[in-house]
Amino acid sequence: MNVETSSSISDQGSRKGFVLVVTLMMLVVISMSAAMLWQSTHTDSLIAGNNRRAMHAKHSAMSGINHFMAMDFYASDVYEMLDSMSEAQLIEPIQIPGTKQSYDVKITTCCDQDGSPLQSGLFKVIATGYYGNTSGSHAVHVLEATIKTEGE
Repeated sequence: MNVETSSSISDQGSRKGFVLVVTLMMLVVISMSAAMLWQSTHTDSLIAGNNRRAMHAKHSAMSGINHFMAMDFYASDVYEMLDSMSEAQLIEPIQIPGTKQSYDVKITTCCDQDGSPLQSGLFKVIATGYYGNTSGSHAVHVLEATIKTEGE
């Protein structure tokens, strides 16, 4: 009987070792899953931040276009301002109060989408929106609008 008892004791020892190996393998799988979940969440939050900054810059550029439209310029005014130049800075960079957003606006009489000169009475407004602090922009968005005015 001693022989059976010693063999049953050695079976219990190998079972305990097997349980330890299985437990360690499960711990590795769970740890890897947690690390992958954290990495995925971190990447998603970075992407969401980039999208938010890009939207702020786009809204800033739209503010620049709206600012220009509120100035109520006609094509003749634009041609007079430009004189012999093809492009001019109309609105210097403006910080939108209480935000990290700013914009500037340029006007030009040059070039349609295909590169040909604009028709008489047309001009292009180029608004650039920025999002970021004063030391540098985190996002930039450019909007172009071709404007045709009627009247004086």
